[in-house]
Amino acid sequence: MSYKLCVKGVFDRSQMRASVGGIMKHNGRWVRGFGSMIGLADPQTTELWAIYYGLRMAWEREMTSVVVFTERMDAIDLINNPDPAYPTAALIEMITMLKGEAWSHVDIQHIHADANVAANVLATDCLDGEGGLKEFAEPPHAIIHLI
Repeated sequence: MSYKLCVKGVFDRSQMRASVGGIMKHNGRWVRGFGSMIGLADPQTTELWAIYYGLRMAWEREMTSVVVFTERMDAIDLINNPDPAYPTAALIEMITMLKGEAWSHVDIQHIHADANVAANVLATDCLDGEGGLKEFAEPPHAIIHLI
């Protein structure tokens, strides 16, 4: 049983805040979602946090076959070719360690923005939050029409 996890990191320069969001589906149906305001981070690091939170959520719920979809090819490249000199190398290492767990299948692939709108809405809605990871067992009203 494979799960599709779409993640998104959002950075708002006017507020100097970043947030993340993600949606997990199985056979096209909602399984779970998440969102969090994470503070100040560059767009690439924000996306890496979205990938980390999504993988962690999947692993903690024993969803051992996951394909993560992200809009940022540079984040995928950093995960596949870690650079210990990169400023957020510790975050990349946390993602690598999660990927190294006993998954039956885990992959991180590119998705176009127009196919990732619901994750974007979840992330954007968290920009004004106080931080802390929020999980959604049911889809929030703002994204029902998008999923």
